[in-house]
Amino acid sequence: MGYRACVTVTLFVATSLDGYLAGPDDDLSWLFTDQDYGFEDFFEEVDTLIMGRGTYEVVCGFGKWPYGDKANVVVTRNPDLEVDTPGTTVFSAALPDLLKELEEDGAEKIWLVGGGELVRSFLSENLIDEIMVSLHPVLLGEGVRLFPHGFPHTPLGLIGATQYENGLVQLNYRVKEAVKSPE
Repeated sequence: MGYRACVTVTLFVATSLDGYLAGPDDDLSWLFTDQDYGFEDFFEEVDTLIMGRGTYEVVCGFGKWPYGDKANVVVTRNPDLEVDTPGTTVFSAALPDLLKELEEDGAEKIWLVGGGELVRSFLSENLIDEIMVSLHPVLLGEGVRLFPHGFPHTPLGLIGATQYENGLVQLNYRVKEAVKSPE
């Protein structure tokens, strides 16, 4: 494996019990909005966000850009993608190169926002340090999967778990190096 940046990459996501980031048509109406479940504290520590093009488009559909002026990188196969949100750039090369560039620019704590295809790519390259999942007690049955097929077996070490009265459970894992499948 090539260069591995010294930045910390954390996947911080909410998912349904059956593993969906969103329901059909990117529906997020099932997410609990009664409190922030540690999001504000996490967001304060983050200096850079990385997301895929699809996630970027969904977030842009929210209306007001929710990430202020933090550095944002949209990873896409289309280097000519136009973005018009504050602090946002486009990247379409190798992911280790992205982390190296971000580290050289002073990034320290990165939030991997999603989506599933980008998460798979980061896992395949052993580029995620932590996974924080807010597991909502709902079954969606279909939608956008958190972990699409095709990523390597990846052992995790539990750092902590928090249970909330409404049934939401937040799990925090350290990612160990992925295990390559025999060929």
